Amino acid sequence: MSESYSRFAAWRAQHAAAFAASFGRLARRPFSSGLSLGVMAIALALPLALAWSLLQMEQLASRVQASRAIHVFLLPDAAVAQAERLADGLRTDAAVAAVRVKTPEQGLKEFRASSELANAVSILGENPLPPVLVVEPADGDERALVARLQQLPDVEFVQHDGVWQRRLQAWLGFGSRLLILLGAVFALGAVLAVANNIRLDIATRETEIAVLQQLGASDGYIRRPFLYAGGLLGLSAGVLALAILIAAAAYIQPSLLALIGSYGSGFRFAPVPLWSPAAVVAGAVGLGVLGAYLAVGHYLRLTRPVDL
Repeated sequence: MSESYSRFAAWRAQHAAAFAASFGRLARRPFSSGLSLGVMAIALALPLALAWSLLQMEQLASRVQASRAIHVFLLPDAAVAQAERLADGLRTDAAVAAVRVKTPEQGLKEFRASSELANAVSILGENPLPPVLVVEPADGDERALVARLQQLPDVEFVQHDGVWQRRLQAWLGFGSRLLILLGAVFALGAVLAVANNIRLDIATRETEIAVLQQLGASDGYIRRPFLYAGGLLGLSAGVLALAILIAAAAYIQPSLLALIGSYGSGFRFAPVPLWSPAAVVAGAVGLGVLGAYLAVGHYLRLTRPVDL
């Protein structure tokens, strides 16, 4: 057996023993371990819930951005031929990507298909809808184009959702910054929760640690089982946080979809990327290891050298 293999086997045995000892100590203190686990899971679940909400809002924003058309409603007595002449003039505008004319007959057909008031319109006996120009703007400032469209002859009203789009983007930007801030705050809370649990574990093993230090054990050897304990807490907290989020989403989705559907929207929740759960668990493990490292490092700096 080679020397390198023997060293690897010894290293593997040390880590296996440290992992088993850490798991056993956490299991022997279920109450304190459970408190730390619960605090850390909640600290992770809250920013995860905000991130999930932002994901759905971004999907909604993409649907809004995909419908950038400007609807130019002409006067009720305007002829379709006049609408065609206006459309021909707009097609030469560099700020306009495309223009199409929606006739009153086409508008009434769409209205009957999408509105519960279709029967009321039929009672009128005549089509009250005017010709409409559907203008697709090119990239650039759409507000200037809207202002020019409002000055066209026979134009009664110009409908454009640009203000709503800008407000939605502003809210998404605010939500992203809030997510970063809350994520940092709750990540710090998770680290402190693990550090407090490890500190309690250290307090029960002070004599054992002192003996190891006197025998010449390195800081890495003493720190190793605590790092495994922090990693186990982080792993459990990450899985629990994902379970909380999945349960909460499953609970609110039916009622929320029913509410959105009552407005005639076909919105569907965006799927969570496949890599996200693994990233959450890995991040939780990292936070647990960091909390344990800080707690043990602080203790070792205070107690070396140790006199028995």
